[in-house]
Amino acid sequence: MKPFFSSKRESAEVVLERELEVLYRVAKRMTLNDADAEDIVGQTLLNAYRNWDTFDGKHARSWLIKILNNEWLMLLRKRKVRQEVDIENSVEPADEDFWKAIDVQMDIKDVVKALDDLPEEYRVAVTLCDLEELTYETASEALGVPIGTIRSRVFRGRRILRHKLVGIYGA
Repeated sequence: MKPFFSSKRESAEVVLERELEVLYRVAKRMTLNDADAEDIVGQTLLNAYRNWDTFDGKHARSWLIKILNNEWLMLLRKRKVRQEVDIENSVEPADEDFWKAIDVQMDIKDVVKALDDLPEEYRVAVTLCDLEELTYETASEALGVPIGTIRSRVFRGRRILRHKLVGIYGA
């Protein structure tokens, strides 16, 4: 696995090409739509390339995800469709032994569907920290939110995801 940091010695083309798959996966989880994902990834690449001279050469992945997140937020503002999550009414199952209870043969399509059904804030946090293996600190920086917010979103997102999967596979 290649490191997700870079140095100024690497060209924009090399870094952007290396991070393209990650950006698209994250965009898909943000948007839940192929066309929107492609649009915001394309705009992210364009903005990153144009602003390469302002990049400090450290943590390219988080820098690019931050640009990607900003593009998504701009698109949502244009559409005025961003939904707020009511944390008080979120379902949070208490089953702590979930992974032990789930059959190892679970279908990845069910997991992706359950992930896609999470509210956006949780879906993106779980995607960044669990699927893309970013640290809480890096995800916090990329999304421009406090680290405690990331920790909370990942925790709640995982619990909701577990609840959905227990519903599919039983416990």
